[in-house]
Amino acid sequence: MAKLSNIPTGDAPPSGHVLPVVVAVLIFATLSLLAGFGSDAFLEADATLHYLYARFAIAEPYRFVDVWGRPICTAIYALPAALAGRTGTRIASLVLAIGVAWIAMRIAKRQGHAWPALALIFTLGQPLVFLHSFTELTELPFALLVGGAFLAYQSRQFVVMAALVSLTPLSRPEGFAFIFMAFVALVLHRKWWPILLLPIGLLGWDLAGWHLYGRAEPWYRWLPDHWPYAAESAYRPGYLLHFVASLPAIVSPLVFPATVVGIVTTLALLKGREGVRAFFADHGRRCAVLVALIPLSILIVHSILYWRGKMASNGELRYLLTVAPFWGVLAARGWQWAADQLPMLRRRVYLVAGIACLLPAVTNIFYRVLPLGEDRDNKIARIAATGLREHQDSTHPFIMAANPLIFYFLDVSPTNGSRVKDLNSTTIASPPAGTRLVWDSLYGQYNADRSRVVNEQSILAAGWIPDPILQAELDRLPPPPSRADGWNAQFHERVTEWRSYKSPQALNAVGN
Repeated sequence: MAKLSNIPTGDAPPSGHVLPVVVAVLIFATLSLLAGFGSDAFLEADATLHYLYARFAIAEPYRFVDVWGRPICTAIYALPAALAGRTGTRIASLVLAIGVAWIAMRIAKRQGHAWPALALIFTLGQPLVFLHSFTELTELPFALLVGGAFLAYQSRQFVVMAALVSLTPLSRPEGFAFIFMAFVALVLHRKWWPILLLPIGLLGWDLAGWHLYGRAEPWYRWLPDHWPYAAESAYRPGYLLHFVASLPAIVSPLVFPATVVGIVTTLALLKGREGVRAFFADHGRRCAVLVALIPLSILIVHSILYWRGKMASNGELRYLLTVAPFWGVLAARGWQWAADQLPMLRRRVYLVAGIACLLPAVTNIFYRVLPLGEDRDNKIARIAATGLREHQDSTHPFIMAANPLIFYFLDVSPTNGSRVKDLNSTTIASPPAGTRLVWDSLYGQYNADRSRVVNEQSILAAGWIPDPILQAELDRLPPPPSRADGWNAQFHERVTEWRSYKSPQALNAVGN
């Protein structure tokens, strides 16, 4: 096995690795496009919201600095969404996924792996990487930034590393942790002036937001004042080992053993005083160990946050997608160790790796998940949008909705002031005149921003009037059988209740 302290140079993989790379990318891209264009639904509601932010960002420039949308994510998807709608964003996501996998291969090559293309294959083989390759979320842009920053660190390009890390908080909250890690690395390497680059992204975000939102407060207060994430989560705490138990689903079941071997053999480099001394003295050895320490730190922190119910963590497995290239490199290292023990595997190392990644997809034949189909909530949101369009009247022309799918089906920006009113605890308590509200028990009651958590009791207490006409439309799809605790008895998912209301004051009643 090649020494981990060896850091090869060059931009292209060795000629013997080109074919597996091309085949893996072509297979991945084909399956991603088929699943994406065949899907009628978004992967999840957050993807709907990110698409809407990007879709209208060019017309509403302040969307580029929105904290929910995340500037990096919105900037990547804005032009594709404006030019080609979801078709454009799907293709952009596919390019991001391939870029993340390419970075994993480059990291593995610089670490001296004998088969660096394994890292690309195992990154593309991660189920979440595949699912996110045709959806609009923040994890792939973040993984691309972090992977690129680590690649720069491997090459001792500290300015590039600092510049990329400075952008990570503009993609996801985990970016603050990476700024801290980059700061420590620069101090230990005694690279002082690149430290000044680390806050540039946040300062630029704050100043741009302050300018685009009207300069109402001191410029240095804009970002803290608009930060929506509650310290105490509105979601229920979960099990401490939730993410550990879910690792096979994150890295792919048949690749999971190789990932464990990769983690163990990598951490073994820290064994004893000599191992610790080598970590600080040998840059290649240090980078090899960091390939394991970085994803494990994300795993540990998110486990604690979910267990303690902090920082709006609700146990989403996609949180660990933020370090996708590192899981790919660790799996490649474990696979290489197995190939060193089994000469038969060495002769077909790429073929067997590809089969291990593709084989779990066979389960989709018996338990179909892809392409993504419309669930009950998706169908009701479509019905609600149609009803709002058909029953629009001059007395209640404004729309307020908890589920972003309604705005998607209406093709309306969630912040279009001429048609939309923002849903939050303040606007619910003081109903805006002329507003029709569509509330549901899932998105209305669970949100990372506590100011947007609204229950049905508060709606009725504020004087909102039930809208029987639209409610009849919403009730066209009866709820599935549920247990006493409100969960679908067959699929173990929450049965969502939908309600429609009108504000007590019509628009013409207040002289508008």
